[in-house]
Amino acid sequence: MTEQPSSNPAASAASEIVPSRGTELKRTLRLFAPIFLGQIAQTSMGVVDTVMAGAAGTEQLSGVAIAGSFFWPVMLFVIGLCFAISPITAQLRGAGKKDHIPESLHTAAVICLTASVAVGALIFAAPMLYSLVPGINAEMVRVATGYLYAIALGMPGFALFNILRAYSEGLGNTMPTLIFGFTALILNIPLNYIFIFGKLGMPALGGIGCGVATTVTIYIAAFLFLIYVQRHPFYRDCRIFRRVYPITVPHVKGFLHLGIPLALSAMIEVACFSLVSFLLTPFGPIVVAAHSIAMNLSGLLFMFPLSLSSAVTIRVGEAMGALHWNRARRSMYASFMLGAIFVIFNCTLVLLLRHQIIGLYTDSTEVRLLAESLVLLCVFYQLPDSIQVLAIGILRGFKDSHTIFAVTIGAYWLVGMPLGFSLAYGYITGTPWAAQGFWYGFIAALATCAAIYCCRLYFLFRHRQIPKAMRLSM
Repeated sequence: MTEQPSSNPAASAASEIVPSRGTELKRTLRLFAPIFLGQIAQTSMGVVDTVMAGAAGTEQLSGVAIAGSFFWPVMLFVIGLCFAISPITAQLRGAGKKDHIPESLHTAAVICLTASVAVGALIFAAPMLYSLVPGINAEMVRVATGYLYAIALGMPGFALFNILRAYSEGLGNTMPTLIFGFTALILNIPLNYIFIFGKLGMPALGGIGCGVATTVTIYIAAFLFLIYVQRHPFYRDCRIFRRVYPITVPHVKGFLHLGIPLALSAMIEVACFSLVSFLLTPFGPIVVAAHSIAMNLSGLLFMFPLSLSSAVTIRVGEAMGALHWNRARRSMYASFMLGAIFVIFNCTLVLLLRHQIIGLYTDSTEVRLLAESLVLLCVFYQLPDSIQVLAIGILRGFKDSHTIFAVTIGAYWLVGMPLGFSLAYGYITGTPWAAQGFWYGFIAALATCAAIYCCRLYFLFRHRQIPKAMRLSM
């Protein structure tokens, strides 16, 4: 949805208008709804790939799955880098400097697109790692390699799409996230069918076709998004990509100071969850399957706070662009109120329907019993997870990316992973807890994140401290 620009930052503190709680909740929800539906579309693309690759055969599905374990961590580095564009745009908009947005985002776009090319080259080299795995199925390797090659070619398209998305969201217009998210989903289904099964004269590529379809889809969606941005009147005062601006050291330094920590944080967090799936393989397929079910369910529930986090970044970023601390505080409280409602809804849903939900994934009694115990842990997981991801959204609005990076490293790799590994393999209790051990590690890591982030937010608001990345752009 579209919001109107805020007041000029030159206004005095007395001119700050703080919306009522109800008004702020409505504004946040208007931003949240399209982002949430766009996230559903993005997640659905992964489901479509899994289902259609599975229809082509088990080896095709397995090849796509192992390729994804390499692809997603580095892909999220690029997406995380693009995350920095949203608070930059929101703060300039809040400061009444919309005319500065094209120049500021020119440097950001060049950096993100260059990084996407470098990441694409890295993905091209990833299949060499398969040779280090003894006894791996040759057909799986062939499919995974072809899938990675196809996806690598699509990295600039992913970067452009997320640049445009962050730019539009930073301006308070989240509807394109919904429109072009579903456009990509609608395109992906027939393209998968064509390239996987060899229709309309195309060769049957099997699982590799998923990668080809995804790359073609993202380029079409990004191109349509670009046309939308260039022609829609909403962007008239601050259209990007209309001229070439000089790349200056201060602009590069300012963007990297904000973007690199966000990119690394996103990559490290996903790498942590990917590593857990690998570390559980010695416990057998039942444990791995049950863990996968719980993680999949958790990922679906996570879309609520994740989308709300993006919405509060926009609200806080706009407020802090005008240095309106009270308005930023009101946005923070509104996001936590909505987050509490979502946590209650998610937990109630899981507790009441966990048997039916798990039944959709498997018919195995052993897997279902273990998955039910993990899903109960997933309920406890929801509260700290929601708090920490909402706090991240608020801190992004402040451009406080270094705090996010430091806490991610410390909480996951100094608290969560050591504790989870020790419990899983029985080094603490003497009895291996397997998947449950890692889930207790997850909960500890998220609780640590939530506690530190809340302390940081209290400090920022109490002392009205402006983080370094924000000072560099002022």
